[in-house]
Amino acid sequence: MTTNDTNEAVTAAEKLALLKSPLVAEDRSESTINAPPAKRTSAPDLSLFGNRYTDDCPQFKKHEDASLLELFYDLFFAAMYTVFCENQGVNSHERFKAYVGYFSVLWITWLVTCMYDVRFVTDSLFERAARGVHLGVLVGFAVVAPKFKPHDQDMKTMRTMSLILMVSRLCLAVEYASILWHIRKYKKQILPMMLQIGQNFVVSMIYLGITFRFTDHNSNVFISWYVIAGVEVALTCVIACLFPVLSFQGTHLMRRLALLTVIFVGDGIITIAKSVVTIVVSPDAWDSQTIGIVTAASTIVYTVFLVYFDWMRRNYLPRARQLAWTLLHYPLHLALGMFVQGFTQLIIWTKVLDVFSNIDLKSEYLSDDKKVAKSTTKTIVDQLDKVVGKFFETYTPQYITTMNTAQDALANISTIDNTFWPQLVKYSETELDADFPNTTEYDTLQNALISLESAMENALLETFKIDLVSEVNDANKDKNLNQTDVAFESEVNAQTWERFELIFEYTYIAAGISLILMVVLSIVMRTTPWSKWAIIRHIIFTLLGIGMSLVACLIYNAENAAKFQISSWMLPTITLVWLAILLLTHVRNPPPLFFKGSQNFWSKKNNEPSYDYVMPSEGQTAYKGGPHSQAASAV
Repeated sequence: MTTNDTNEAVTAAEKLALLKSPLVAEDRSESTINAPPAKRTSAPDLSLFGNRYTDDCPQFKKHEDASLLELFYDLFFAAMYTVFCENQGVNSHERFKAYVGYFSVLWITWLVTCMYDVRFVTDSLFERAARGVHLGVLVGFAVVAPKFKPHDQDMKTMRTMSLILMVSRLCLAVEYASILWHIRKYKKQILPMMLQIGQNFVVSMIYLGITFRFTDHNSNVFISWYVIAGVEVALTCVIACLFPVLSFQGTHLMRRLALLTVIFVGDGIITIAKSVVTIVVSPDAWDSQTIGIVTAASTIVYTVFLVYFDWMRRNYLPRARQLAWTLLHYPLHLALGMFVQGFTQLIIWTKVLDVFSNIDLKSEYLSDDKKVAKSTTKTIVDQLDKVVGKFFETYTPQYITTMNTAQDALANISTIDNTFWPQLVKYSETELDADFPNTTEYDTLQNALISLESAMENALLETFKIDLVSEVNDANKDKNLNQTDVAFESEVNAQTWERFELIFEYTYIAAGISLILMVVLSIVMRTTPWSKWAIIRHIIFTLLGIGMSLVACLIYNAENAAKFQISSWMLPTITLVWLAILLLTHVRNPPPLFFKGSQNFWSKKNNEPSYDYVMPSEGQTAYKGGPHSQAASAV
C-alpha cells in the first residue's frame, strides 16, 4: 500500500466523535492508534499503567489560537453587535442606559462562553451541538434588541431576554458536566468542576425565576441581570484561581480578548462606509471637506488598532495580571464601542453643520435692498418659495408636516401689507426707532422665517437619516399632547440639536476613557523595568486622554462650543491626538533636549532586562515563568 493510500485510510478512520476528550494523555493514545504503521512507535504504551500528575490534576490540551468553532462564534458575535448598534444607538440619556445594560449582558455572555472555550473546547458532535445553542443565544439577543427599553418595558421582550440568558448558562452547565465525565478518574478535581457546574446551573435557574417577575408594568428587576452577570464572572475567576484544573494559565484567553477588540474597532469601518453612503446624496456632496472627514475617521480606526497592538504584544501573563487584564477589557470595549459609534455619527453631523452654515433664505433678488423696497408681498413670497423649493429638491422632506410648516410660514408672510417692505429697508439702513416697521407684521415675518429655517433643517436631517419624528410622536401620545405642524417641527428641531450635543459629549469622553484604559492595560501587561522615559510617556498618554475627555466641557460655553463644532476640526482633533500617541509610542528614547546622554530617538536599547513569560509546555501542570524571545511591547 502506498503512503497516499495509508493517509487516506487514516483520514477516513478519523470520524467525528460524539464526545472528544480535551485531555492531553488521551489525545496522545488516540493519535498513536490512528497513526500510519510507518510512524507508530515500538515502545510500550505506558499509559495502560496509568498517569501521574502533580496534585492529581489532569492536563488539558492548550492552543495557541482560537479554533474554527471559536472564530465562527466571534464572527457571529460581531454580526449581532452590529445589529445591536443599529437598533440601540446612544442618542438620548435613556438610550445610553439601555446601551450600557444591553452591552453588559451581551459582553459577559460572550466572556463566560469564551472562558469555557479557551480551556476545554474540542471538535465533536456534542460541542458542535452546544455551539449551535450558543449561536442561537446570540440570535436571540438580536431579536430583542429593537424593543429593549428598560425605561419603557415590553413584557415579551424582557421575558425573552431572561430566557435567553437562562439557556446560555444551562448549556454551559451541560458542557462543564461533559468535562467532568472526562476527568472522572481524577477524584480531587470533581469538587471544583462540580462548583463550576453548580454555579452555571444556579444562575440559569435564577434567570428563569426572574422571567416571571416581568409584567405589563415597568419593573426594576432587570437590574438583577447585571448584578448576577457580574457575580458569575467574579465567581468563575475565583474558582479558576483556587483550583488549577480550571486555571486560565497557558490558554489563549488573551488572544480571544485581542480578537474581540479588533471586532469593536473594525465595526467602525462598517459604520464609516454607511455614513459615506448617507452623506453623498447630491452630485456636489463629495467635496474636499467630505474627503477630509472620511480620511480623518478612517485614520482614527487604523491608528487605534495600531496603538492597541503595539502596546499589547504579549499573550501570556501571571495569573493575577491575566485576570485583571481580561476584566479591564469590559470597560475598554464599552468605551471603544461608544467612541466608534460616536465619531462615525459625527461624520454625518459634520456634513450637516456644513450645509446648515450655507443655508440662506436670500436669493439674488432678496439680497438687493432696492428691489425689496419696490416689491410687493406676493413677489417676496414667490422668491422665498423658489429658495425653499430648490432646497427641498436636494433634501426632500420625508414627512408631510415639514412641507406643511413651510407652506404655513409662506402663507403667514403673504398676510403682510405691501407698505411693510420699503419701511423695513429704511429701518435696516438707519436703525432708528422712528423708522421701525409695524411691530405685528415684523413679528409675523420673524416667526415665519424661523419656521422656514426649521423646516429646511429638519428636511436635511431626515435626508441624512437623523430622524426624531417617531420619538416626538410617541412622547406626545404619552402626554396626550396635540401640536400644530409648526410647533411639532420646532420640537423635533430642538430635540435633534440636544441629540447632537449628547453625541459630541460622549464621543470625546469615550475617546479619552478608551485611551486611559489602554494605558492601564499596557501597565498591567508590562514585564520590563520602568525607565524614566517610559514613565513620562505613560503620563503624557494619560494627560492626553484626560484632555480629550475635557473637550466635552465646551458645551458649558455655548459660543465657543458652536465655533468649534462648525469648524473643520471636530473630527481631525481626535485624529491628531491618536497620531501623536502612535508617534510617541515608537520614540524609543527621550528627547536629548530634556535627557542628557539620550540615544537617538529611534534607536533600540540593547541588553534591556526582561522577565517575560512563556506558554506552558505540554508537560507542565502549573504555569511557570521563564525568559523567551517574544517581541516586547512598544511602550
